[in-house]
Amino acid sequence: MTITPLLAKGCLAAAILVFGSGCAQQQSAVTPAPLPSQSVTFQPAAWKALLVAADDAQPVFSNAVDALRERLEAFGVSAGDISVLKADAPARDAIANRRNLERQPERLAGPANAGCFIFITSHGYPRGGLVVARSRAVIGPGYLDQLLDKACGERPTVVVTSGCFSGVYTADRAMRRPNRVILAAARSDLPSFGCGARERYTYYDRCFLDSLKRGTPWQAIADSVSACVAATEKRSGDPASHPQVFVGSGVANLSAF
Repeated sequence: MTITPLLAKGCLAAAILVFGSGCAQQQSAVTPAPLPSQSVTFQPAAWKALLVAADDAQPVFSNAVDALRERLEAFGVSAGDISVLKADAPARDAIANRRNLERQPERLAGPANAGCFIFITSHGYPRGGLVVARSRAVIGPGYLDQLLDKACGERPTVVVTSGCFSGVYTADRAMRRPNRVILAAARSDLPSFGCGARERYTYYDRCFLDSLKRGTPWQAIADSVSACVAATEKRSGDPASHPQVFVGSGVANLSAF
């Protein structure tokens, strides 16, 4: 993969590089064809999960991943089936960086009746994706699509992308496959909020944790998160971020865990 430099720096976007399948390449005239429409007639018997706090500029990202790991274990997801990467992890193989991200397909691999769940929270880069601070890079939609394709294939897959401008993932044609549910914290041209040092979680992550109920359809969870975020933004006086959701035709009735 080639790496393309970007030149911006600020609260919502660090000076970074784009993983090769990101920004510029996602505009290519050659777009992978979507998978044929399929119908998921089962609720996964088990789940494989990847939780990523990809920036440590504020503690909110690691806080969300820690809380979500506890929630998944309470839902019955085996601790051995949950892979956690954090920018502030002390162990080398648990650091959220490019090397460890690219090792995750083997951790997410599973039988056809196992669901695939990916949660990434970080700062965001305009028109790029979520920041991976330790690699000074962003996860472009094309790169994430390739990782998911390699790791999860056609298994039911849920992706939560939490950060500014994260609607780039729901808007990307290659990402919008019939076996995927994609939740994003904001429209592709808008920031999201709540990453201050005094916050425990970002607005979106707190609302996601509050809305995540086992057995609830993902579309209902997304609707609940959006309503919660809108209410929080209104109460705080922040502009609307407009969280996004894509639910593939094959997973329209898929429920959480």
